[in-house]
Amino acid sequence: MKMINVLNVSIHNLSAAELLRRLSREGGVVFTTNVDHLMKLQKDRAFYQAYQEANYRVCDSKIIMYASKFLGNPLKEKLSGSDFFPAFYNHYKDDKNVKIFLLGAAEGVAEKAMLQINTKVGRNIVIACHSPSFGFENNVEECHRIVDLINQSGATILAIGVGSPKQEIWIHQYKEKLKNIKVFLGIGATIDFEAGCRNRAPKWMSEVGLEWFYRLLSEPQRLWKRYLLEGLPFFWLIFQQKFNIYKTPFVNSSEFVAADSENVAEPNTQITEACLIAEAQLAKQKNSKPIGQILQEAGLISSEQVAAVLQEQAENNYHLRFGEILAQRGWLKPETIDFLADRLPNLATTEEKKPLGQYLKSAALLDDDQISTLLIEQRKTGKRFGEMAVHKGWLKAETIDLFLQYVAPELKSLSLV
Repeated sequence: MKMINVLNVSIHNLSAAELLRRLSREGGVVFTTNVDHLMKLQKDRAFYQAYQEANYRVCDSKIIMYASKFLGNPLKEKLSGSDFFPAFYNHYKDDKNVKIFLLGAAEGVAEKAMLQINTKVGRNIVIACHSPSFGFENNVEECHRIVDLINQSGATILAIGVGSPKQEIWIHQYKEKLKNIKVFLGIGATIDFEAGCRNRAPKWMSEVGLEWFYRLLSEPQRLWKRYLLEGLPFFWLIFQQKFNIYKTPFVNSSEFVAADSENVAEPNTQITEACLIAEAQLAKQKNSKPIGQILQEAGLISSEQVAAVLQEQAENNYHLRFGEILAQRGWLKPETIDFLADRLPNLATTEEKKPLGQYLKSAALLDDDQISTLLIEQRKTGKRFGEMAVHKGWLKAETIDLFLQYVAPELKSLSLV
């Protein structure tokens, strides 16, 4: 799946049809990236962390499409939440397993949207809804009540429209507690559009990239700052990326991948190469791969993070170990680093093998509740343990495959776990 790097976000280059097919097979979290998101992601670390954990980040802006073309890697389709959500519920109108919970909008608006959608679809595809109070995201008790509402509803899809970055951070914080939800959709103002409480821009304005202008005229007091002040620096940042002078504000997530590496500012290559040689020599003495290589193969850190840690090692005359720097920066748990550095390489020669879940727990990659959930589902469905962990978004396929190299080298992919 090709990804296009625009500033510090890797956007999945998917059409609506491709995304629908992937969600039907795997589920996942979908965020729709627009210019406002990209500008917030330059300075909001919590938003950035939540964003990188989305399974799908798709383009929700004609302006971003123009920018990607300017950068030499054009995105194929604009997938706004207000377009994709109707496509989603119409695609699944006859699938009785698809049950949507609407979360967001003002009091009474979500109920109206629910009625309108169900009327269009011809069945109760939206089975419940809730309009949270203002500032609900800061009230832990209310958030837990919302989690209970969603779990008790029997919904399998959560469509949340409370504005960004609230909706993305809320999904990041609570998705593990929503055991029945297979697909998470961040849809912004779409609930208002579906209820008929707010008008969308004319189609021609949307197609040429002027939807923002229509919204500004509709709500000038609320949106003038976003579009006229906060959004304008976007064009300067794109210019910087084009000429390789853009600097990523923070690369602090194991999910970050620079899909368009020539448009990302490079680290000091001389220092990086020297560090790689030094780490490789140390690993050779221990008869193992460099820990940075292992972690990168497992999909737990990016090449940019490896380069940053190696450079910091060099600047500190190798007084700190690679794993120590990772832990200090909060990129990985110490237990994960220790397991992959010391225990994992020895598993290939261990005669007595444990279940895969126990190794993943020892590496602090899955907890007891997650393992129990997977085992229960495995008994019911007969699906593979690793496959289910990946489909739930708890682990990457690369992580499972790396573990299998040591735990069960005769297996070649997670589909055989």
